Amino acid sequence: MRWNNKYLPFLGLIVVYIIGAVKIDIMDIDAAQYASIGREMADNGQFLEVQFRGKDYYLDKPPLLFWLSALVIGISNFSYRLIPILSTLLGMYAMYRFCKLYYSERTAYIAALVMGSCQAFFLMNHDVRCDTLLTNCVIVSIWQVAEYVKSRNWKHFVAGFVFAGLAMLAKGPISLIVIGAAFFVDFVLKRQWKQLFDWRWLLGLPIIGLVLLPYCVGLYRQYGSDGLYFYFWEQSFGRITGESEWDNSPGLFFQSHNFLWSFLPWVLAFIPGLVTRLRDIIKQRFLLPVADEAISVGGFILPFMALSTAQYQLPHYTFVVFPLAAVLTARFLDKLIEHPETSSFRWTRIGLIVTSCVMLIAIVGLCFWAFPLQNIPLLIVAILLAVLIVRLYYGKRPGFSQLVFAPFLTGIGINLLMNAHFYPSLLKYQAGSVMGQKVAEDYSAIVKDFYIYELAPVDEYNIFHSALDYYTQRTTPVLRSLNEVKQHFKPKSTLIYTDEQGLKSLNAAGLRFKEVHKVQNFHVTGLTLPFLNPALRATETHPRYLLMAD
Repeated sequence: MRWNNKYLPFLGLIVVYIIGAVKIDIMDIDAAQYASIGREMADNGQFLEVQFRGKDYYLDKPPLLFWLSALVIGISNFSYRLIPILSTLLGMYAMYRFCKLYYSERTAYIAALVMGSCQAFFLMNHDVRCDTLLTNCVIVSIWQVAEYVKSRNWKHFVAGFVFAGLAMLAKGPISLIVIGAAFFVDFVLKRQWKQLFDWRWLLGLPIIGLVLLPYCVGLYRQYGSDGLYFYFWEQSFGRITGESEWDNSPGLFFQSHNFLWSFLPWVLAFIPGLVTRLRDIIKQRFLLPVADEAISVGGFILPFMALSTAQYQLPHYTFVVFPLAAVLTARFLDKLIEHPETSSFRWTRIGLIVTSCVMLIAIVGLCFWAFPLQNIPLLIVAILLAVLIVRLYYGKRPGFSQLVFAPFLTGIGINLLMNAHFYPSLLKYQAGSVMGQKVAEDYSAIVKDFYIYELAPVDEYNIFHSALDYYTQRTTPVLRSLNEVKQHFKPKSTLIYTDEQGLKSLNAAGLRFKEVHKVQNFHVTGLTLPFLNPALRATETHPRYLLMAD
């Protein structure tokens, strides 16, 4: 690959990110809930006190994502994802600059490509949760603190701790665990005790405190000292110590198993890269030269191990350390590129080819069996990319193209099909977003008379509300009894969104409603093989109805 074309791969990444941002509806539960909270915040102007559907009981996440989504003008798929995507571009730039402090420009370039094209980052930029901002703020903070350690320039010190504070505003103290572990291991392995115990690190605490101050004021107003305790301790550390009530018994290797798919297509380059790095550290008797770095090793291994012991885990919890995994992967690949005659080069190339084949088989199943692809231009682009990938892997000149550009294009091609076809097809089964857009487009004049009719107990839901709220740009009132429906019944005006249980209840009561739209609903973030099978899909879905008072 010619260096004067070095920006083209990043342009490809941006295109795929934007296609996903535009074409994929916002997913229930988490992403749609966060988008809905941001919309509600913009409407009520209460930025210090986070509310959800007009209530104060939402305490689980800090507000940075809500604040930023509230500031973006417009309600759309793209507007909610715009700032997180921009943060990812900043994160890749920070990754590049961080690596250049310790490695060659090529290693830095590879690290940025690996970071932006791993499966987790494609996912984080369309299913936007707090982890997108958290991860990118953490790598920017690490870059700036590393710059300070090298130069002693105070602007880097301030910037490093500002972004550490922003990372805490994104998802809490886990950010400090990653940053702290990264530099702790680095200083210890270099025997830089003066760096480790430098009193000036304490000056970073008031910087973080100033960043967190508005949120802490809002927390105290809403929940008193209990809110502060939850945020600074129970939310993150409590899941490890067992104090938190959240417990899904994930098992010790839950995150390791998830890493195998979420770091595709690079996982079979990362594993030998990590092993090689640890072996080198052991050979050096745990004593590194000052010019080397162990930030990536410490920042990946220790937080990954800590998060793997938590009593409640979800796959995205470890995404925050993936930029550091990209550093270890890039370091390994760059050394192999220098020595293409070695067995390590051959076996790594084989591993990447196998990975690309597995991903190709998976995407063929998703886009040609589960949801048949009928977009001919998209199909042509996908075939051309597949041909190019094969030519790169089996080119006569081993090196950068085989170990970096071919797997990178695999990630691009797979996620182009996912973002342009698979996810938009899948989201047709998310009734909340489909119905919300239907109401906003066709019934905007009477949207004030739009209600959810749900017979589940208060604070328990058969129907997810968040996507519906976001796309209708309002907090849709929930009616839980026939008497409430009768009170709001206006012929030719009242709209009701309900499930099969609600429809039967209305029919049994003799209330006259006309069905104006029907959608088969499925919880799209919990895919099952029967749902993906077109022949069995109907057994996994349940109808949702939009009814007009007749």
